[in-house]
Amino acid sequence: MEPVRFGLVGLGNMGRSHLKKEAGLAEAKFVAVADVVAGAVEAATSEYGLRGFARAEDLIDSGECEAVLIATPHPFHPDIAIYAASRGLHVLCEKPIAVTVRSADAMIEAARANGVLLGLMFQTRTEPVYRRARALLDEGVIGPVYRVTLTASSWYRSQAYYDSGSWRGTWSGEGGGVLMNQAPHSLDMLVWLGGLPTRVVADVQTRWHRIEVEDTVSALLDYGDGKTGLLYTTTAEWPGINRYEICGERGKLVIEDGALRLYRLGQSLPEEIATGSMWSKPSGAWEDVPVEPTETGHAVVVRQFARAIRLGEAPIATGEDGLRALEPANALLLSGFRRQPVALPVDRAEYDAFLAEMCARAGAMAARPEQGTVISAQ
Repeated sequence: MEPVRFGLVGLGNMGRSHLKKEAGLAEAKFVAVADVVAGAVEAATSEYGLRGFARAEDLIDSGECEAVLIATPHPFHPDIAIYAASRGLHVLCEKPIAVTVRSADAMIEAARANGVLLGLMFQTRTEPVYRRARALLDEGVIGPVYRVTLTASSWYRSQAYYDSGSWRGTWSGEGGGVLMNQAPHSLDMLVWLGGLPTRVVADVQTRWHRIEVEDTVSALLDYGDGKTGLLYTTTAEWPGINRYEICGERGKLVIEDGALRLYRLGQSLPEEIATGSMWSKPSGAWEDVPVEPTETGHAVVVRQFARAIRLGEAPIATGEDGLRALEPANALLLSGFRRQPVALPVDRAEYDAFLAEMCARAGAMAARPEQGTVISAQ
């Protein structure tokens, strides 16, 4: 197939990484880059022989590209994506899709209205351990799921990390903390494997970092029909783990730090409970699930997105997948800072008002530095 001509918007750490990782793809090639930092554009055009632009709009209007890969900070994703879609370009977007669910809605609608594809850079979906877990769930190996638990505490960040950019750890620059920057991949896996909750009750903290936003979140998840879940994520813990536990009527799946284990019950748990003797325990056994190594990472997502454009194949993750991962992030922030249960889908107007309030509070605190800049739940 003829390679899809991509324009790359954003030449920060992630954008430069894309230029390196996807340089050898047969299905896609970068032909242009755009960034507001002139030096970054000059360096990329010199090293890779690409056309350079100061504005994303100029790259999009140049006629050089069939698709754009957006690697800017996420508050800029919607405007660039919507403009590209309006000009007939396909859009592959870094995570998270946007800061607010309303903005994500607009991105998805723009892609639909203009007949272009909108994909998300959820490269964790390419990792074989998660693909195998998803296959086992689809096969019904553990039966109907009644509990999902995620502990994502491997996102440790130092204060120096947050101090490295004025936009980091701020409401106006990121729209949240660990939930918006570090944990979107974790939330995508939570939803992809365990489904989307219908209601959340969250506690948020800014534990030790000097930032405006949360660095730690604990939450109860309600899926309806008796299915429940737990979530914990933080950038303020060491050592951390990345663990998913999915419990079903016929067994349990555990994914921890790249390994997959399966517990198979001899008969379903409801049957065991109904028929077991006074002190009996259900029969079953743990087994390590072998996982075949495959190519993973950003390049796989770009390659598949190009094949989706050319051949009509399914992308790794769609704009709708991006929205499904953003829904719990927005809901958890709203619940934690408002100290109230929040239903999903998130009320768009309520969340926009909440975010505006948090940005205003942060601005007021910054104007009075003697009172500090950390904002936690009130």
